[in-house]
Amino acid sequence: MTITLRPETEARLHAVAQREGQDMDTLVNQLLEEVLDLPGLSSIDDTEALREGLEAMETGRERPFDEFMADHRARNPGI
Repeated sequence: MTITLRPETEARLHAVAQREGQDMDTLVNQLLEEVLDLPGLSSIDDTEALREGLEAMETGRERPFDEFMADHRARNPGI
């Protein structure tokens, strides 16, 4: 993979890598891993999961929880 950085960003990365005694690849990988673990990014995964769930309901593979529970209660009135 190739990523094109703005010159000022690359200069900052070089400075941090030198200061930390790391090579650029290690530093960039570490930084990207930290960013990808940030809580806000999980909303991307959540959005995708919601989209998949809605699609599953539309195609009949899944149904809303309330509908499931109403059906369950109707079949099992004493529970």
